[in-house]
Amino acid sequence: MKRLGLATLLLSINGLLLLYYAYAWSSLVYLAFALFSLLLAYGVGRENRTAVKVALIYAGMAFFFGLLFLIAGNLYSAVDAAISFFIMHDILGYIQEVYREETAREKKTNGEEKIEKPPESR
Repeated sequence: MKRLGLATLLLSINGLLLLYYAYAWSSLVYLAFALFSLLLAYGVGRENRTAVKVALIYAGMAFFFGLLFLIAGNLYSAVDAAISFFIMHDILGYIQEVYREETAREKKTNGEEKIEKPPESR
């Protein structure tokens, strides 16, 4: 599975669930968030850095509110909280992997620069 495949899939599922809520309750707010979630799924699938950052913030807020509603007694928000948790988990794993690759690349280029410099003579 490619990187961020799970987050893309879960953001799409979240968007489809929100589309269902928008249809069932005739709510434009749910429709707006459904389109936003589907747009984020597309951006995360393309590994756009801005979309990944926004999706992480969006999933964090959705996780917080899902837990809040779950504590208040809405058992259906457990599904939303679980989806948001797995989105955050996948994105944070991706960020960690990208950070490791970039630091390894920097160490490699810094090591090559030190080797390529001629020694100074006095």
